[in-house]
Amino acid sequence: MPSLEKPLALMFVDIADSTMLYERIGNVTAAALTQRVLAHLRQLVEGSGGGVIKSLGDGLLAAFATGDQGVRAACTMIDIQERYDLRLRVGLHYGTVVEGLGDLYGDACNVAARVQQIARPGEILATAALVDGLSAELRDRTKPLSNVAMKGKTAPIRVHQILSDKDGDDSIDSTTLGFLMASPSGGTMLTLHLSYRGHAITMNRSLPRVTIGREESSGLRIASPQTSRQHAVIDFSRESFLLTDHSTNGTFIRSGGSPPVVLRRDSTKLVGRGLIGFGAEALNEGQDHVIAFRGELA
Repeated sequence: MPSLEKPLALMFVDIADSTMLYERIGNVTAAALTQRVLAHLRQLVEGSGGGVIKSLGDGLLAAFATGDQGVRAACTMIDIQERYDLRLRVGLHYGTVVEGLGDLYGDACNVAARVQQIARPGEILATAALVDGLSAELRDRTKPLSNVAMKGKTAPIRVHQILSDKDGDDSIDSTTLGFLMASPSGGTMLTLHLSYRGHAITMNRSLPRVTIGREESSGLRIASPQTSRQHAVIDFSRESFLLTDHSTNGTFIRSGGSPPVVLRRDSTKLVGRGLIGFGAEALNEGQDHVIAFRGELA
């Protein structure tokens, strides 16, 4: 009996921050927009020689015979996202899968999904397994990042960024704060206090997410050459605060007298108090890439 296994280039793509999209424009409008975007993405996949395996709510799983096909489709997706006033996250991996009825199975699917999860909005990430098989033309559009630890893997996986036609370095602008909100009165609530150059943000259920980076739309905008445009995000979830790094240079968390924790495309809970360096080690609160944090029950 012939083997059902076959090597494929796998793509997971989703609409970034889709929950916030529904809050911003309403359920009906957001649902209609999501369907239009997914239909367009499906056309791009098929136009690049691939096929959509299944829809995933606000995203798709697609497969291609070659990595070149997957990369070309991904770049086209990123180049058209502005038409819809949203951003996409794309993860690519090349590996062996087992074909099932309307689905694909195997470790390669898990890796591709994980790569998509750690991509920041508007970014394409791919594993070395896919990049190594690209044509010279497309390999020149890749930029190696760090090794990423993945659940179930004994060794970390090398991840690369793939640059689309519209990628480029943004100019570094002045620092602004996008949010400033105090804790609501009444009741005991877990809070996280962030301070940066005389400004303060209090995170809680009323302000459950703050994005951090050089980009103008960031909740906390930092003018440091060491900080990425979309560097990190802090989320309030399940009574704790989770910091997720999406950067090139990493995020450095120092708490008490312990050695710093370094995140590269990974997440960790923030506890106690300390300093966070976005792009380099946090030595003191006066540095332009450093914020101070303090968690408490208040």
